[in-house]
Amino acid sequence: MCSFEDWVEKRQQILSDFFCHPISPKHFTDDRLARILDYFSNSERWNEFECQLNATIIRVYGVFSDLVRIDMTTANSDGIVTESGLLQFGHSKDDPTTPQIKIALSVLDPLGLPLTVSILPGNTADDPLYIPVMDSVIKNTNNQRLLFVGDCKMCALGTRLHAFLHQMDYLCPLSEVAHPTSEIIEAVHSFESSNGIMTPIKREYYTGDEAIIAEAFEKKVMRSAHKDGMHHSWEERIIYAKSFAHAEKQKAKLDSNLEKSLDEIFSMNERGRGKPVYRSRSEAEDKIQSVLKSNSILGVISYEIREELTKKTIRAYGNRPKRTEKKISVKVSANVNQEAYDAAIEILGWRAYITNRSEDLLSIEAVVLAYRDQYVVEHAFHRLKGKCLSLTPIHIQKDERIDGLVKLLTIPLRILVVIDKTLQDSIAQRGENLSGLFRYNPKKELVKPKAERIIEYFKGVFVSKVAMGNQYFTSIIGLEEKHMEILGLLNLSVDIFTAFGVIQDT
Repeated sequence: MCSFEDWVEKRQQILSDFFCHPISPKHFTDDRLARILDYFSNSERWNEFECQLNATIIRVYGVFSDLVRIDMTTANSDGIVTESGLLQFGHSKDDPTTPQIKIALSVLDPLGLPLTVSILPGNTADDPLYIPVMDSVIKNTNNQRLLFVGDCKMCALGTRLHAFLHQMDYLCPLSEVAHPTSEIIEAVHSFESSNGIMTPIKREYYTGDEAIIAEAFEKKVMRSAHKDGMHHSWEERIIYAKSFAHAEKQKAKLDSNLEKSLDEIFSMNERGRGKPVYRSRSEAEDKIQSVLKSNSILGVISYEIREELTKKTIRAYGNRPKRTEKKISVKVSANVNQEAYDAAIEILGWRAYITNRSEDLLSIEAVVLAYRDQYVVEHAFHRLKGKCLSLTPIHIQKDERIDGLVKLLTIPLRILVVIDKTLQDSIAQRGENLSGLFRYNPKKELVKPKAERIIEYFKGVFVSKVAMGNQYFTSIIGLEEKHMEILGLLNLSVDIFTAFGVIQDT
């Protein structure tokens, strides 16, 4: 926060003109900014503001759909951990050695417009967060029949029951615990034996090309659960889908692990300095099992262990009589079990999804494609924690201000999404891509330019104010035709610049 004063000082004149009020760097001291974060941390006021903000954006920009994506992330800090504070140590993909907070975010498809945000202690588990987020979204949007999409942690039976009881729809992949691979393969074999026909999953790319990326089938099941002494039953659809690209990646990994494991097993026969010598069948067995387990290929490699006895005669020497030394050495051999390998290849690429939305509202193809676009919420996290909004690492210590900071940053996150949508809609409408954003390659065209690139391109535009006696002459420097084109695509008038001065020709 302390660096904000320097930023304001360099832009003091234009900020004063923009707000039609004298602006001083002292208006943005760290204690004043901290109080702003305190205001944002008030959940009651924030929820009311967030609801009105979302309603305005959805109405004005027409970004509403009925598909909401939910996910969680962590944000690391160099702060101090307290017993009941937000900063806690927990599972983290970023840096498990530093404390963190947990952020639960819901976004509206397809552009990732944030709907709700929740800030929780860094050691909070993901599973119990879905229900309050779903309830908050329903309250925020006043729309009951939404489709919530989440990862496998969302597939907990309690979460699905809550969604059913409150007339919500859900879609998520089933975890290995909820639906083991063995059950998926059993379902696949049963479908094939019944001469079922797979549904091809097609995807159209922004270039206009279309490709079949997967195949799938489904079966309906009745689900039941108890809550508050009452028995509830509802119908679910389990969609089994095989991704061709994912299967290829898994096969490449399996083949690599096989090659690596065979090399390690054959190296057990090598002798030399630093090479371990296995003197018993049990030692060799333990080593081989360790290799196969670490490479996740148990059962795919067949091996044989042979114990060889060698005898060596030692002649008499001094007081020592002639004797025979016996040594046992172990030889191992291994090869790929073709039958097991074929069976392993057969199950690659398969995944099971579960939903309670009917087929007439959500086809098999739509199920698979909906989850494949889950990167939308990941992109929101990338913007929030990356260079653009720079949430991490968090340098604030007080919980209220950490909470307020995350909420505050979701406002510019919404602005970025709105810029993305406006640009993409305008480009699609005129049928001509946007070029000239890259100085090193002015001919490079973008179908879906990102807001960050647009903001970067406008950094060369300045306001020049010259004093001549008691008169001031203001001009806009650096505004080019490409800037004008972008303003047009954003449905903005050049008046936003001419309000500050006369545009100077370049």
